[in-house]
Amino acid sequence: MIANTMSGIGFGLGTALCQSIFYLFTRHFVSRTGRTPLLLLLVSHLLMGAISVLVLLALSPFHLPSLQTMAIPLICGAGFYLAAQFALFSLLRHVESSRVSPMLGSKVVVLALISVVFLHHTLLLPQWIAVAICSLSAWLLNDAGARLPLRSVALLALTVLGYCLSDMSIKELMNVLTTCGPTAPLIGTSLVYLLCALLVLPFAFRRELCDRRVWLLALPCAVAWFLAMCSLFACFDRIGVVFGNIAQATRGIVSVGLGWIMAHIGHTHIESHVSRRIFWRRIAGATLMLLAVTLYVLSHG
Repeated sequence: MIANTMSGIGFGLGTALCQSIFYLFTRHFVSRTGRTPLLLLLVSHLLMGAISVLVLLALSPFHLPSLQTMAIPLICGAGFYLAAQFALFSLLRHVESSRVSPMLGSKVVVLALISVVFLHHTLLLPQWIAVAICSLSAWLLNDAGARLPLRSVALLALTVLGYCLSDMSIKELMNVLTTCGPTAPLIGTSLVYLLCALLVLPFAFRRELCDRRVWLLALPCAVAWFLAMCSLFACFDRIGVVFGNIAQATRGIVSVGLGWIMAHIGHTHIESHVSRRIFWRRIAGATLMLLAVTLYVLSHG
């Protein structure tokens, strides 16, 4: 049990690191190409679809459950995820990743409420305190710089809700894929992203896709996100959705640190310089996420 929990936390931290790198690559793509987030969403998912095919071929043969059993969690996982991802890409076009990434920790609050109200799960008092700390962290990070405009707040809300519904579907899919053994997270990730690629394929006939530079700049985004999702699926499989999201909320402090590095080595097209006060306020908000992880781990037993 302890080993399972610790490996789940490890996968959550791996997800946090890969997602933080992905956010930087996304800002780099948008600033260098001047293209819309829709194009990156399209190209990166076509690339991840190709990666998924290679993974499934490498892991075959494996015994999948019936399509009827997998259909609903697979479709919901992919559909809600794509909606959230488009909202996130749109948000990253206007807001630095060092602010967006930690604020996604507010997802924990929504997941906890859904789990309690609709799934009749029970959270202990220390776990509720951990959830409240995540909320406080998101508030601090919103104040760490210019106030987000209403449009950005709406995009953030859509991102959080979409990810919450997708995460719960992913957990259900992982429950269905238990027959696949240790390779279940890789298989689950590949199935979801193969479906995502098929869903965006009708939009692939665009003139911009003839630009070789678009594909080259999108490739790091696709690889970073695919690795993050493989780690996330394994994390949810071991420690569940709420706990897993608190673990991956540590991406906040990683993103703040990476953002500071990018700004100070001259990549201001990715992250702008901020004052010392704002930097430490972001560090404080991200550190609160780490405190939430520790508290939730101790109460989880």
